[in-house]
Amino acid sequence: MLCNYSTLDAGDEPGSGSAARLFQGFPVPAALPTGSYRDTLTLHRIATGSLCARLRDKLPFICHFTDPSRYAMINVGLPGGVMKKRLLLNPVIFLVLSGLLAMGVYAQGAQSTESPQSSQDADSPVVIMDNTVRGLAGNIHRKIVEERAQKVALGPFTLRGATPSLATYWINQLIEELVNMPQRSYIILSAGAIGADCTISGEIVEVPGFVRIYSRLVRSEDRAIVAAFHSDFERAGPIVGMLSGGGSGGGSGSPGTDEWEPDSWDNSVPYEIGADQNAPLMNRMIEPEGDEDFFLLIPERDGRLIMETTGSIDTYMEFYDADTREMLAEDDDGGQGTNARISYSVEAGKRYIAKVRGYSGSITGNYAFRAYMTPAREGSSSWINPIPYEIGVNDSVPSVSRTLERDDEDFFLLIPAVSGRLTMETTGRIDTYMEFYDAETRELLDEDDDGGQGTNARIRYNVQAGKRYIAKVRGYSGSITGDYAFRAYLPGQNRLAPDEYEPDDDPAHASWIEIGKPQQHTFHNADDVDWVKFEVTRPGRYLIRTRGVNSNRLDTYIELFNSDMISIAEDDDGGEDLDSRLLLQLGNGIYYLKVWCLDEEPDQPYTISIEAR
Repeated sequence: MLCNYSTLDAGDEPGSGSAARLFQGFPVPAALPTGSYRDTLTLHRIATGSLCARLRDKLPFICHFTDPSRYAMINVGLPGGVMKKRLLLNPVIFLVLSGLLAMGVYAQGAQSTESPQSSQDADSPVVIMDNTVRGLAGNIHRKIVEERAQKVALGPFTLRGATPSLATYWINQLIEELVNMPQRSYIILSAGAIGADCTISGEIVEVPGFVRIYSRLVRSEDRAIVAAFHSDFERAGPIVGMLSGGGSGGGSGSPGTDEWEPDSWDNSVPYEIGADQNAPLMNRMIEPEGDEDFFLLIPERDGRLIMETTGSIDTYMEFYDADTREMLAEDDDGGQGTNARISYSVEAGKRYIAKVRGYSGSITGNYAFRAYMTPAREGSSSWINPIPYEIGVNDSVPSVSRTLERDDEDFFLLIPAVSGRLTMETTGRIDTYMEFYDAETRELLDEDDDGGQGTNARIRYNVQAGKRYIAKVRGYSGSITGDYAFRAYLPGQNRLAPDEYEPDDDPAHASWIEIGKPQQHTFHNADDVDWVKFEVTRPGRYLIRTRGVNSNRLDTYIELFNSDMISIAEDDDGGEDLDSRLLLQLGNGIYYLKVWCLDEEPDQPYTISIEAR
C-alpha cells in the first residue's frame, strides 16, 4: 500500500525540464487538462510500496498513484534540492522503471542494497505518515513565506470535537518538520501563546475505507483561510488504534494526558480569544480527583465574550475577574448537550479566568474549550458607544424599539435631569434581562429578570441628577432573539393627593364598599394602606381585584380577612400583569380587604371591585 502527499498543478507540463530528461523516450501526456487535478493525496492498492521507498532512496522519488488503470504519478526530487516537476507514467512503464532503479540503475550508475526489514519499514503506517507530513509541511511552509507571516501557531486537529492520538502525532510531526525547515523566516509558537499571524489547524474525518485529515492555514487578522489541504490514509489497524487513543472520552474514562497540566489560578493557560465562533479549540482533559482547568482570557476590545466547551463529558464552567477572583458568572448545561456555555460582557485589556471542571468529582475525560467575541453588527451598542436615551416623565414616555440577535445586548445611556426614582422597563414578547450600572465605574447597581409585564424586565432605582448611568438589556439566555421596546422615566413632581376615603389605614377605619360598585382610591405615599369592608348576603363565588387606572403596571397587593380578622386569602399579581385578583367561595358575613402598594413611588390611582360570579 502506498500513501503520500502530492501536488499536481492544472496545466503542468511533465514532459519538460531536467526531471523529464531522466525519462526521455517514455510517452507521457503533453499537459494535464486545466482543472483536472488539485492538491490531493492518493491511494492505490499495488505491491510497489518497497519499490517506491527505494526510489526515494535513489533519486529520491516520492511516488503516488492516481487512476490505477491509467497513470502512476511521481514527484521527482533531484539530488540536493526541491521538487522540480511532476510526471504521469503508464503503470507498466512505471513498474519497469521502478524495478530498474530498485536494482541499482541510476544516472551515475550507483548501486545499493536493501534488507527485507527496511522494505517492511518503508510500508509501515509511521513511515507513510512521516513522509506525508513532510510533503504537507513543505507546502504549508511556502504559503507561510508567501504570507510573510512572522509568528505561526499550531492549533487543534480534532475528531468529533476531541483530540485522538492521531491528531497529537500529526501536530507534533508538523512542528518538527516546520521547525527544522531550512532558511525558515518565521517562528513557531508553543501552544497557548498569543499573537500568531497564522494558525495551522484542522479536522480528522472518518469515511468508509479510509481516514482523511484536513489541514488549514488561517490568517489570524481576518480569519481568512490562506491554504487548505487534505491527506488520506487507509483505515488499517494502526490508524484505527490512533483514532481511539485519547478520543472524545466521557464517563469515568480518562485516556491520554493533558499537556497543559499542571495549571492553577497562578499558572493559568493563556488562550487567544477568537474573532467569531470559528475560533480554534483547545483540547483539555478532566483528570481524576477533582481536576480543574484554568484559562486566562484578555479581550482586545469591549464586547460580548462567548466561552463554551465541546465534547461528550458533563462540564461545569465558572468565570472570574482574574485580579479580584470575584465570580462573574457560572453555567452547567448552557451549551450543546451537557456542555457549559457562558456569555458575558467584558472590558478591553481586563484579565479574566474561565475555570472548567466536571459537573461532579467523578467525571473525567476529554473536552475542548474555545472563547470568542461576538462580531459587532450594524446599529449595535457597547460600553463605549451606548444608545443615548432621554428620560421621560411618567409612563407615557415613548419607547425605543430594538431587536436582539443571538448573544446580543443593548446599552442605553441615561443622564437624569433631576434626582428621583427612575423606572426602566422593557415591553414585548421575549424574555429580557436588565442590568443597571454606574457608567463611570461600571459598578453593577441593580438587575432584574421578570419584574415587569410577563417576562419583561423592570428596575426602579434612586438616581442622582447629572450622573451617568447605563442600562444594559439582553435576552435571559444567549439563544433568545426577537423584538422588544425600552423606556425609562421619572415620576411627575406632584404626588397623588389622599383620596376621599382617608383615613382608612386600619380595619377600624375601613370604608364600606358595595358589591358590584367599584371604588377609586390612591396611594398618596409608598407606605399608604387602604382598608375596605363589604357584606356578603348570598353565599357564592366572588371576584375581588385591584388595578391601576392608567395602566396595569401599578403593583398592588391584597389580603382578605373574615369578621374575626383571620386572613383567609391573599394575592400579588394574580390579575393582568401586576394587578391583584382573588376568586373564591364566600359565605354570608362581613369581610375586610387590605390593599397596599409594592411600588416605592405610586404614580397613579387604582380601583377596587368586588363582583358576584
